[in-house]
Amino acid sequence: MSALMKQPEILAPAGNMESLIAALRCGADAVYVGGMAYSARSSAANFELPQLAKAARMCHIYGAKLYLAVNTLLTDREFSGFRNFIHEAACCGVDACIVQDLGVLRIIRQMLPEMPLHASTQMSIHTPEGALQAQELGCSRVVAAREMSASDLEALCRLPLEVEVFVHGAMCMSVSGQCSFSAIVGGRSANRGRCAQACRLPWQTPAGKNPAALSLKDLSLVQHVQKLCEIGVSSFKIEGRMKRPEYVAAAVTALRAALDGQRPDLETLQAVFARSGFTDGYFTGKRQDMFGFRRKEDVTAAQKVLQGLQNTYQKPRKCEDISFAMTLCQDQPAKLTASDTCGSTVTVEGDYPMTAQKSPLEVQVLQKHMQKLGDTIFSGCEVTLANEGQLTLSAAQCNAMRREAVTALYAARAEKNHPKYTVTGEVHLPDDQYRAPEKQPICRLHVRTQQQLAAALETGHIVCIPPALADQCRPEMSIWLEAPRIIADEKAYIHRLRELKQRGFAHLLCHNAADLRIGAELGYLLHGGYGLNCSNRMTARTLLELGTLDVTGSYELRLQQLAALGQILPCGAFIYGRLPMMLLRLCPIRSQDGCRKQGCFLKDRTGQKFPLVCSGEYTELCNAKLLWLADKQRLLHYLDFWDFYFTQESLLQMRQVLRAYEHGSQEIPSDRTNGLYFKGGLS
Repeated sequence: MSALMKQPEILAPAGNMESLIAALRCGADAVYVGGMAYSARSSAANFELPQLAKAARMCHIYGAKLYLAVNTLLTDREFSGFRNFIHEAACCGVDACIVQDLGVLRIIRQMLPEMPLHASTQMSIHTPEGALQAQELGCSRVVAAREMSASDLEALCRLPLEVEVFVHGAMCMSVSGQCSFSAIVGGRSANRGRCAQACRLPWQTPAGKNPAALSLKDLSLVQHVQKLCEIGVSSFKIEGRMKRPEYVAAAVTALRAALDGQRPDLETLQAVFARSGFTDGYFTGKRQDMFGFRRKEDVTAAQKVLQGLQNTYQKPRKCEDISFAMTLCQDQPAKLTASDTCGSTVTVEGDYPMTAQKSPLEVQVLQKHMQKLGDTIFSGCEVTLANEGQLTLSAAQCNAMRREAVTALYAARAEKNHPKYTVTGEVHLPDDQYRAPEKQPICRLHVRTQQQLAAALETGHIVCIPPALADQCRPEMSIWLEAPRIIADEKAYIHRLRELKQRGFAHLLCHNAADLRIGAELGYLLHGGYGLNCSNRMTARTLLELGTLDVTGSYELRLQQLAALGQILPCGAFIYGRLPMMLLRLCPIRSQDGCRKQGCFLKDRTGQKFPLVCSGEYTELCNAKLLWLADKQRLLHYLDFWDFYFTQESLLQMRQVLRAYEHGSQEIPSDRTNGLYFKGGLS
């Protein structure tokens, strides 16, 4: 690594205090943890506020940072409690917050304007424009999407903000922040840290070649550390707040070795936890062998290395030099000054020295006492002695002063590294009131094919189309461009949108932070899509200020919660379709069976078939059950608009669906679901 290149931090996970200790003692520069709420790993032990303060103190003694994950979606009723929590967390000494929810981001910026904010990977940021939008919202760091290639990351790292990259740990099949599978099927929302990991269960492609068609191998980029340094990555992040301390120790040790130019112990790293080995497929672009699952031999291998890994973090890591200066004066308490290389200095007093009967205390003898630093972070002891007479101290007296000085220096280091925040005045939350729209909800039809477009244009409703379909119709105010959920080539995407704007298309439905920024710069009328995960009025307020005219709320909300968003800006919801539950950058069928073009599905262990809808650069896994609310229109009039999600429907089927909703048909399809609108997924 070049001498001018700043070494990235090693950022370790900790689900409990033992894992935090393991991370620090093995060489982590920073640790990220979750509180007892608002964290996307609710099954981890996590940290109560007194433990959080203790964790911050321990990190700051080591000169490390402590980041707090508050990376879940919140509902309106939670903001009062969250406001109190984040204030207490700031007092505990956390160095930054990792956020997903734009409402959470807004609250922290208002309350604690000096608190550094990191845009969570749950925000699905994967392009420079998305990162710049996060920066404009107040983030100093972006946690990049796991699916990015080396060239994608390089483009991100050219921006004037920090880029954090996952370099080791489990990988979700879905793009982070874009998975509602666990919520819709099992009532446990991944956006609330309660993912049931249904993707790790048996799934089969049509050819049935792989029994775990939605399970990826664990990510490991340890062998690419030097390349990541050259790219300009600021932070190497390890996944695993629910993993054992031994796993944390192994991952941190391997990364530290790689950064120091040594050979990392990849065998131990794989033994402690892996799923059929590791993959770097997204980073390298070689995606042929990325699927894997936890095998019996993976479990057996872990048992052989756990004890050895435990030994690596039993004692504090030596990470700081210390110097001692002793002063002995007649009729005055002995004084010992301890200093570290970071500028912290303390002075403690001991007993009165005695006149020596034989030999006075000499620096060589004092040095032996001061060098007993076994269970501390200090080493490299330099000792000086100013003895103004024939004075001496006993070994016990010298040792006691050394221990007291080390304790005081720990406190000084903790205090020096403890961040100080200015807490501003009260944050004003929207009133808890509901309103009914003044008119019949507007219908918006989301289509994918030219045939569906032709059918939709017959209706007179708003039609949302992918940019690729724009050449098949004339620009009209009722035809909106719907942004892709993954932007594969941002420059080409911007060029295409600019061209379509010049042709007369005026509306852009946005699913990502990048769309908001690009659309605003090009002069589009902006609409918030479901990919933005709007779940509360604080987020709605942020979207309004960014120029969005309306928003499709998260379909993990209840209808009442969706209606409440309408206080801030018009809000709607999907009322028909096989809703997308996972956003996949890697098609499981194409990767394992070969591309089938159409009629694609995955089958779960019960035999249900879940459609896969391909959009070129990405694929959506849709619900096996059909969202059907034609018989419940009376309950839907609190919404400002209704979204119809058409995927594989023919022209005839589309007409039948629209007719059923027009007349409030009471006929119910056999595979019907009400979604989460009556029970909620985020509550």
